[in-house]
Amino acid sequence: MNSQKPTYEELEQRIAELESRENLSLHCIPDLESDTTEKSTFFINELFNSILSGVVVVDAANRKIIDVNSTALEMLGRSKKNVIGKECHNFICPAERGKCPIADLGQTVDRSERELLTINSGRICILKTVKTISIGERSYYIESFIDISEQKEAEQAKEQLIRELYDALEKVKTLSGLMPICAKCKKIRDDKGYWNNLEAYIEKNSEASFSHGLCPECSEELYGDKQWYIKGRKKRKNNKK
Repeated sequence: MNSQKPTYEELEQRIAELESRENLSLHCIPDLESDTTEKSTFFINELFNSILSGVVVVDAANRKIIDVNSTALEMLGRSKKNVIGKECHNFICPAERGKCPIADLGQTVDRSERELLTINSGRICILKTVKTISIGERSYYIESFIDISEQKEAEQAKEQLIRELYDALEKVKTLSGLMPICAKCKKIRDDKGYWNNLEAYIEKNSEASFSHGLCPECSEELYGDKQWYIKGRKKRKNNKK
């Protein structure tokens, strides 16, 4: 089973396919007009509920939901009887009354990133398209959408990682170029002409700090003739055997 998440291009293709399905008319279906009303209704219902995108039909006059497909119900976490007849504001759409993006604000919602109110997750990110159709004297909004919450979470995680890397790079001050250093005492001359202790210079110009110890050569030079050091050296050799 392929667990790879769909890309935005693939998501948009799904929306396009959905729109083409929504535009199907009965005369485009072979022999459907000559079929019985019961079979026609069954066909339309099967088609409606087989779409992998969520679809909600809203009465444009009173903003009440008059139909919803199985995919939308699954995303909402609700049953059909608890959705039909409900006003879409603050039920599936976070927009307040009087601020509907389509009816009140005159916006075009076409593959737009929006939010869907659900029972399980509270809000999920969706890619949404809304079309207006008229049947007789009534108008309806056909809202189709797909869940892109996982893609948005992945994007946010990526952006967070980029910010963290950027912050880390900002903190790192790299010492580069030629640095004049005394051949004897190892002091470094800064760009103002002052000679600085090596440790102080590096700590000042980078995020590095120092802890002190002695290398084997310096230990021998300083303490090689001391009995405690000689005993310790013999003990260390025996422990290695």
